[in-house]
Parts: sequence; structure tokens; C-alpha cells
Amino acid sequence: MLTLRAAATRLAAVRDYRDLRTLLPPLGFAAEAEGLDRAMRRELGLPEGVRRAAVARGAGALRALLLDVQGESLRDVLGACARRFDSRAPELRVLLVGLAREPLQLGVAAWQPGEAMRLRVRSLLLDPLRVLDSDAETFAALAGAVAEEDDVALTWLRWVEILGREAIGGRFYRALERHVSALGANAKGTASAEDRREVALLHVSRLLFLSFIQAKGWLDGDRDFLPHTFDRCMTAGGDFHRRVLRPLFHGTLNTRWSRRAPAARAFGRVPFLNGGLFARTAVERRCATLHCPDADWGALFGELLARYRFTAREERSDWSEAAVDPEMLGRAFESLMAEGHRRASGSFYTPQPLVARVTGHALRAGLESALAPLAGSRDAARVAQSAVDGGALAPGDAAVLRRALAGVTVLDPACGSGAFLVHALERLATIAALAGDARPAHELRGELLTRSIFGVDRDPTAAWLCELRLWLSMVIERDEADPMRVPPLPNLDRNVRVGDALAGWDFGPGELQVAAGSRLRTLRERYARATGARKATLARQLDREERSRSIARVEGELATVRAARRELVALRRGRDLF
Repeated sequence: MLTLRAAATRLAAVRDYRDLRTLLPPLGFAAEAEGLDRAMRRELGLPEGVRRAAVARGAGALRALLLDVQGESLRDVLGACARRFDSRAPELRVLLVGLAREPLQLGVAAWQPGEAMRLRVRSLLLDPLRVLDSDAETFAALAGAVAEEDDVALTWLRWVEILGREAIGGRFYRALERHVSALGANAKGTASAEDRREVALLHVSRLLFLSFIQAKGWLDGDRDFLPHTFDRCMTAGGDFHRRVLRPLFHGTLNTRWSRRAPAARAFGRVPFLNGGLFARTAVERRCATLHCPDADWGALFGELLARYRFTAREERSDWSEAAVDPEMLGRAFESLMAEGHRRASGSFYTPQPLVARVTGHALRAGLESALAPLAGSRDAARVAQSAVDGGALAPGDAAVLRRALAGVTVLDPACGSGAFLVHALERLATIAALAGDARPAHELRGELLTRSIFGVDRDPTAAWLCELRLWLSMVIERDEADPMRVPPLPNLDRNVRVGDALAGWDFGPGELQVAAGSRLRTLRERYARATGARKATLARQLDREERSRSIARVEGELATVRAARRELVALRRGRDLF
């Protein structure tokens, strides 16, 4: 059984392909591995990015495959190898251990053979130059899971569970709930218990978002920007909430470089993110004097933000990673709600496989409906099925599909923290690329997000988290080395609204025709891209347009009711010949 320190030391010592062998003995494999020549690698069907490979023997059918990956994504290579071995040698249990360079990345992966649904690879991906506590815990757990008496099936099952995201999820949720409660309860200042908790959750959610941005190196090029900033603040006398968080949130991330104060510029090359994520909310203005103590911020960093690895890539039906991803924010929101409130509002987490299945059916039906006027009902069904399944399209079908996508709109009337909308956005971007749109993924998602993705929820915090996840789904695909070249986030508060969808009008033909007005759509898309004074101006224009449409709709209904009333009165006063 490895201690956490010993596990961290082994992981941090990996610099070269040959160092991978040092990870094998704690996992029950022989220290020596037999190299595979090019012909053998080709026969096994290993990807071209695998330049060197070796196999080490374990108990029974256990094998470890060491991979030297160059020129390809380590994640893609591990996934391709897993699918290859699952189809060619399902009787073996092959633990994949790979190393990629530029940037340096170490990966360990396993999977459950013969899964009923699509094969899902469970993995641990980390930077050996920056081993976190959660990385060491995962590797130590792998070493401790080796079953006695060479029970191969039990060992493999434990490894699959440990490498999945679920293994760290429970610890992360409990720690998050504990720290949000402590920040709210210990805050100095006058505020209700509900406002205290909302302010604490707001600040922690922003820091979680920045943890994902930090992982991309967009905060002054420092992947440990937040803990380093906290340490410097403590060395200079403390007061982290007032001296760091407020100027960082409102004066830096929500302000263009040219308008930043000297204190904001001191944070370095930090992008202007816009979008409303770091604007002062109503509860912040109401509780302007509320102040969380340094001790609670230090505990949050030490036990949560600096302990876990954050990845901006969401879990997929074919990939699960032992790291905190944006989808976990939805689970975190659920865990922070009282049980009674969850039951009353119907707020419950939807598993990813169910999200994928329901969204796939909805997109297929929507695309078929949009394609029917362009291609006929029979061809519409065929093209929609191929698009959703990711199949190849004929040139003519691709052209028709591109035209149909322009009219597809996705609305989740009870969006919660955005699980369905995020998945729908990713699927639509994939379909657009399949239809021949050659723009980069982040551009596709950005256009689709502001044009086609809409949600409503009664809970303001859920709607806010939905916006946050949609923002993250857009920035994850952007590979930008210079933080100052990161474009501002779109304003999504007109796409994701707080309200009760059941209290509104229905979706009859008349209502859809009214809502599809080109002026309202144009204003909304301009507003999504706007910043500063122009953003405020467009917001007022949108308010007037939406108000005038609502008044027109109500007046139309009143006229209909008056006409019906007059007809009823006339019938009542008339002679009944029967």
C-alpha cells in the first residue's frame, strides 16, 4: 500500500517513456516490460502517434501496455487503444499507461469490457510537473486495490471504479458543501442566512470557473494563479476578500484592459471575460459590507481548489476522467440544495447516459422537421438519422443539412444547471462540422450558442450555473496561448432566463410566428456580442421590444375574449328556436 507522499513522488518522477516502468510494481506488474517493434504495433492496430510501446505481465490476464505518444492527443490515443483491445482481445485486462510530451502529460486508463452501452474509458490524466493531492490519492488507491490471491476480476473492477470521475465526486461534493456553509456562516456583516449562503455560493462558483480557466493557462500564464495570489495576499497582510476577490472579479475580469485601475493591472495578463459572470449581482449590492474571513478562504484553497485537478472537458458517454469537470457543477448545485427544496422544486441530477439518449432523440426529431420542406419526408428522416449518429453524408445531403441547421432551435423549459443544453450545443456543433462547416469548434459553438440555445428555470442560481457551463463548453475548444487574445464571453442572460415556463403561453403556430420576429432575433444576437455602454443600450432596446410584444399578445387575447363574450351575450339574448 502506497502512502500519498510515495504515490506523489512516483508520479512526479516520470519525465521520460522509460520512467513509466517505475509505476508498474506498486500495481502488481513485473518491473520489466517487453518492447513491441513497429510490425507488432501495426498488427495490434495501435495509432500512428504511438512511437514506442511495451507490455508488462501481471497476475492472470492482467497486462500493462506502456505507450510513448508523440504528435497526437494522449486522450485520443488511450481511447483508440481501449476500443481496439476491447474488440480484438476482450479476454485480456490491459491497463494503459501512456506519456505524451509538448505538453508533458501522463495517463492511466482502464475500461469495463462488454458494457451494455457504448464503451466508456476511465482514466487519470495529469501533469507530472504538477502532481495534485487528488492525483496521488487516485494512484495510491490503484495500488491498494490489487486483490489478494490474484483475483484478476476484482482488481480490474476496482481499478475501473477508481479511475472514473465518480470516485472523486463524493469527496469533492462533501468538501464543497462544507466550505460554502462555513463561508456563509462566518462572514462578517449584516445579512440574512439565505443571503449569506447565496453570496458564498456565488463567490465559490466564480472561483470554480476560474479554476477551469486557470487550467488552460489564461490567468497570467500561471496554472496555479489562484493559490499563488492567495499566498501573496497573506504575505502582504491578508484581507483576501477585499484586496483580491473584489478587484479581480469586478475591476479585472469584468473590465477591459484600457479601463482597468492600477490595482487591477497588477494581476498581470488576465483576460476581459464579460458575459455578466463577474458583474455585481443584486444580492452583492444588497450585502455590500459582507466580508468572509481569510481563514475560511485558506481552507477553501487548501482542501478544495488546490487539491483537485480541474478539466474543462465534460464527461462523455465514452470517456470518464478522475478530475472535476463542468458537469460536476450541476451535481454540486444539487448537493448544496436542502433536501426539502429539491423535492419541492423537482431539482434532481440527470445521469449523462440519459442526457445523451434524450438529447439525441430530440435533435433527430427537430432536424427531421427542419429538413422535411427541403428534402422530402423520406430523405429528411435518413439525413437526420445519419447526422445524429455521426455517419458520412453525401455532398447534396450535407448542403441541405447546413441550410436546415440555421432554423433549428433548442429550448429546455426547465434547464436546471444546463446538462441538456450543454450536450445539445456540443452535438449541434459536431453535426455542423459533419455538414461541411470548416470553422474551428469554438466559433461553431459560439454562433450556435447565441442563435439556437435557450433555457428557462425558476431558480436564479440554476440559471446562472447553466450560463457558466455553456460558457465553459465554448472556451474549452479554444487553444489560445496569449490570455489577452481570449475573446469576451457572450452575454447569455437573454438566452437563459429566470422564470416559470409553465406560466407562459403555449407553442402554437401563432405564438411561434410572433416569437420568430427578425428584429427581436437581431437585437438578441447583437446584445450577446456587446460590451460596455452598447450592451446597456441594447438591453434597453430588447426590454422595449419584448414588452411591446407581450402587450400586443395580451391585447390580442383580450380582443379575442371580448369578441367571444359579445357572441355569447348575443346568443343569450336571442330567441332559442329549439
